[in-house]
Amino acid sequence: MKTHRIGLWALPFIFAFFPAAAQAQMGTFRLYAGVAPTTYKISFDQNAPNFGGSLNYSNKTAKSSYTAANIGLTWASPKGIYVDLAASQSLSATHDLWSSVPNAPPQDFSHDSYTLTGGYSHAFARGASISGFGGFIWSNTVLNAPNPQFLFGKDKFDSHGIFFGVGGGYPALGGQFSASVAIAYMSGKWSDQGTPAYNNHADNTFGFSLGGGYTYKFSQAWGVTGDIRLQRYNYDFATSSVTTAYQVSEKIASAGVKLSYQF
Repeated sequence: MKTHRIGLWALPFIFAFFPAAAQAQMGTFRLYAGVAPTTYKISFDQNAPNFGGSLNYSNKTAKSSYTAANIGLTWASPKGIYVDLAASQSLSATHDLWSSVPNAPPQDFSHDSYTLTGGYSHAFARGASISGFGGFIWSNTVLNAPNPQFLFGKDKFDSHGIFFGVGGGYPALGGQFSASVAIAYMSGKWSDQGTPAYNNHADNTFGFSLGGGYTYKFSQAWGVTGDIRLQRYNYDFATSSVTTAYQVSEKIASAGVKLSYQF
């Protein structure tokens, strides 16, 4: 089964600081943290699993609106090589997938991701920069289920993979605009806690990533970045022992801000 993925990582934030980082003789560290209001939607097609009664995924869409907390650390060498470790975690959130189930309140929801990126950035004389990068990404999404109405407590989707891309920055309006594009090769697993447990895999995932942002440095050490994140996932699950083939689409949209300290 194949999964077609369109996503966004927080890479534009990295590029905006490289012209200054390249001047450091011993390398530069940058610690950053921020928040991003986020909307998450996941939809199942008409062939999605129907286990009887209210436990029916067919033609359903779940939505969650939450604030994601983001944190990361970047190291850049004077020769333009850099490494970035980033984490994103949803704060308190619920979803409405099971809103049609009698006496079932909104259920808890979480979405976490972790990214390790390495790359090379070249800075031009007038402040513009270009970069090539690659890395690893891991993510986890959990949609709790009503209990005791259902015989399991949550649905869980885990994914991981590698990605490669290019990006760049350009100085304007007193700061730095940046953008990136990447491709990814991923795999994923959908499971629940039922008895027996339901499991299905999405392998050979090919994806694209786009991102954009603007960074303003109000001192040599401190800066602030605004960015947009758009993600789309289309999962093609093959026939399993209990279901026919079906498709799931996942959409994530966010606009956030980060504060950074360079040392």
